[in-house]
Amino acid sequence: MKKRILVIITASAIAALITTGVSAAIQTAAGAAVPTQDKRADALKKFLEGKRLEQSGNYTGAVGAYKEAIDLDPNSVELRVALGSLYLKNGNIIAAEAQAREASRIAPNSIETHKLLGRVYTAQTIVGTTIDKDKARAAIKEFEEVAKENTTAKVEVGSEEAPVLAIIADLYTKLDDTDSAIKAIERISGEDGSLAPVYYFRAKLYFDKSKFREAEASARKAYEIDSKTLEYQSMLAQSLVRIGRTQDALDIYEKALGIKKDKKSEGGEEMMLASPLIFDYAETLVFAGRYQEAITRLDPVIKRAPKNSGFYVRAIGIVVDAQRRSGKREEAIKTIEEALKGQDVSESLGLVYALASTYDEMHQFDKAVDTYEEALRGILNPDGTVSDKELEKRNAGLILQRIALTYRSAQKRDKVIETFERMRKTLGPKSTLADQLTAGLFLDEGKYKEAGDLAAEASARFPEERSFKLMRAQAAAKLGDFKTVDQTVDSLLKGTAEDAELHSFKSSVLLEANQLKQAEESARKAISLDARDVDPLVTLSIIQERQKKFKDSEMTLRKALEIDPENATLLNNLGYFLTERGEKPQEAEDFIRRAVNIAPTNGSFLDSLGWLLFKQGKTQEAQKYLEQAVIYSSRSATIHDHLGDLYKKLGQMEKARMEWEAGLKLATDPDEANKLKEKLSKQK
Repeated sequence: MKKRILVIITASAIAALITTGVSAAIQTAAGAAVPTQDKRADALKKFLEGKRLEQSGNYTGAVGAYKEAIDLDPNSVELRVALGSLYLKNGNIIAAEAQAREASRIAPNSIETHKLLGRVYTAQTIVGTTIDKDKARAAIKEFEEVAKENTTAKVEVGSEEAPVLAIIADLYTKLDDTDSAIKAIERISGEDGSLAPVYYFRAKLYFDKSKFREAEASARKAYEIDSKTLEYQSMLAQSLVRIGRTQDALDIYEKALGIKKDKKSEGGEEMMLASPLIFDYAETLVFAGRYQEAITRLDPVIKRAPKNSGFYVRAIGIVVDAQRRSGKREEAIKTIEEALKGQDVSESLGLVYALASTYDEMHQFDKAVDTYEEALRGILNPDGTVSDKELEKRNAGLILQRIALTYRSAQKRDKVIETFERMRKTLGPKSTLADQLTAGLFLDEGKYKEAGDLAAEASARFPEERSFKLMRAQAAAKLGDFKTVDQTVDSLLKGTAEDAELHSFKSSVLLEANQLKQAEESARKAISLDARDVDPLVTLSIIQERQKKFKDSEMTLRKALEIDPENATLLNNLGYFLTERGEKPQEAEDFIRRAVNIAPTNGSFLDSLGWLLFKQGKTQEAQKYLEQAVIYSSRSATIHDHLGDLYKKLGQMEKARMEWEAGLKLATDPDEANKLKEKLSKQK
């Protein structure tokens, strides 16, 4: 699941962008009746009086002076903008909009009018906790007119000013359109382009799009201009971690925190406790495998922070992650249990999830379920339903989903179904979650007819929910009913570039059904509609591999990687491909390690790294990663198979047999199942 980052330019971020200077010239609309010289002189006096009163904080007096000036010169755009801006500063948005519209009527091409209208619409964009997208688009339209005239123009934001293109970019982020935001921020050039806040904002946008190399380059420019600002330090370090330069990231954190190698902080413990960078630093230590050091660094925070504070909860979460990754799960459980004593469960759900997940990893499934149930009791009404609050509904759904997954791990299918039924009652008839999970379970179990029937029935109840139509197509492909696949996917096509996603989906389901020719046709259609979408390229590479076109497969993956060089899945797939082919081992390792740096808890990526190290004969290091992989992806037959091979190499035959048996129960691919059966038969 992808985390969305909402980027907002704060006052502190744009403080460096302040410019001064207010025009005293009074503009009059072309063609309008020109007031007498005396009236214009009097209007100017009132305008300057209004400015003086505004600067002294006399809001009422300033409004009165501006109004008198407008009475003397009603067609002055400058006066309308001045009064509208004053209204806006003091929260009178309706009056501000009225003045802006009047100014626009008088001089529709006035840059200052476009600025004021844009500011008014921006103020109307956030309503409570929601975004008025129409107002955001209207603001963008006005600011684009300003940028068209002058790309280096600045606009007031509160008592300060920011580049108009930066404001446009910020508005695009509110519309969840990060691509357009990046395009806007990249248009900033010249003197503004060298300012640290602009580079920082640009880095955040790139980071949000997983363009980590571009994020690192922009963050470094901000850092080079101002290496003392915490946000710049953090953004550069986080970007470095994502591109596999963990030690460089640690160096930045250590410099910021005053830490010398193998020594305490130069600024003392107080400096470290006062900086939120200590948490990012500790997380990076965990990524680097320096688990005990991460725990040690956070120990002072845990001892001194109040238990109900966010600092305490976050520190405990990082410590527990370090303990789990280092295999100290019993310690992790004790840490969480101690942290949760006296805590409001609803405020510490992350720790509750970590506790239950740790029990799950230790195959203590009953304890995992009990932990989730305790958290759920804090959310549910006495009758087992949940309130209409969106957050509580989301949390209840997530907890019930985790309970179902725990029952799946425990191979208690009846309990899984029972939990889905409970989910229907708890979340109400408008929720699609229970049906989606049930259909997904049927697909995983190979019950394709049941999956298709449920998806069709749910689609009738939820006609706007596209996922049910896609599940029906997926089930039909497994049953060999390719006519239904075609009809279902074709019914969703719109004849636009957006159809690329549907052709990509069709390609993947046809690939699962081993219809290689048709799958390739759909993949190439998707690529022709959107040449920069890497998903159909990944599917095409798998098709080519199955067709024994190994060089073509590698070339396709490399092409995808050129498009999205920090895509963890691509890095992992290409690295694993090279590993299996026995080619370019160092490059394969570099690719896989980069993937693990980006997503350090992804079981598939950890498995790829462990398997590569196993093939290199580095069994001890391989064991660390393969044992972590099976924790995070316990339902992967391939990972169990690899771990079994490792245990065999170590002479631990009973453990090897257990892993192969677990893999056989999970295997859906006939070739993989036969391979596991052969390994087990040789043990007898």
